[in-house]
Parts: sequence; C-alpha cells; structure tokens
Amino acid sequence: MGVPLVYFARAVDGLDRAGVLAAAQLVADHLQASGLRMTDPVEVWTRAVRQNSATDDPAGLVQSDLGLLRRSDGVLMDMSIRDRNYIGCTCELTYAYLWRIPSVVWVGDTGLEQRPWLRYHATAVVNSRQEAVEALAALLLD
Repeated sequence: MGVPLVYFARAVDGLDRAGVLAAAQLVADHLQASGLRMTDPVEVWTRAVRQNSATDDPAGLVQSDLGLLRRSDGVLMDMSIRDRNYIGCTCELTYAYLWRIPSVVWVGDTGLEQRPWLRYHATAVVNSRQEAVEALAALLLD
C-alpha cells in the first residue's frame, strides 16, 4: 500500500478560483508533511476546462469529482466559512459515508459541530485544519 490519498473538499462557488487553488496548495503541503497526499477536484476540473477536455457542464463536474472521491482513502473537508451553504461538500460527505471513506471536517467557529447530520456522516468534526490533518493521519496511517 502506498501513501494514502486524501480528497480535499471545500467551498468553491463564488470564490476567487486562484485563491481557492492557492489555499489548496497549503493544505497539500500540510498533508504531505503528515505522510498523506492530496487530490484536488478543483485543480483537476480547472485543468480539464483549460485543456478543453471539459466544459462548464454540471454533470461532468460532479462525475469527475465523484470519480476522484471514489479512488480516495480519506476526505479532508473545510467547512469553516461562517454562514456558508455547503451543498457540494454535503453531497461529497454523504457519498464518502456511503462508500465508507473516512471523512474529517473542520468547521472553525461556525458552530456547525453541533449539527447532528454532520456529526453522523463525518468520521470526526474538529475546529482547525491542524486538528483535521492530525485526525485524518491517525485514521489512515495507523
């Protein structure tokens, strides 16, 4: 078995794409330092659109993301933006739960850790990225 692959999910819609991608690189570095590697559905889809092998088709985007998720060993999910509607993340979390892929969600100071549906579907809900990476590493590397 190689280095565990982690699917990184977070808010994307309505956010600056360059900023979303740059923030993902910080997460990838953090995961790598913990012995994990990251797959970024936003980067994969952005690259496909640039190469004209994909369009702005919702079905194509969702199928691409689900394909990456299905091949992942774990999910790291950032739900730390207050008052954000995390529709995509919620769907990804549900698929991960059904496929028995461990998922760790960090929520910051949003209060989302109190939500029963989130606690039920996530393997762990924590407050910070550091806690999330540590929890996921413990799940995937032990």
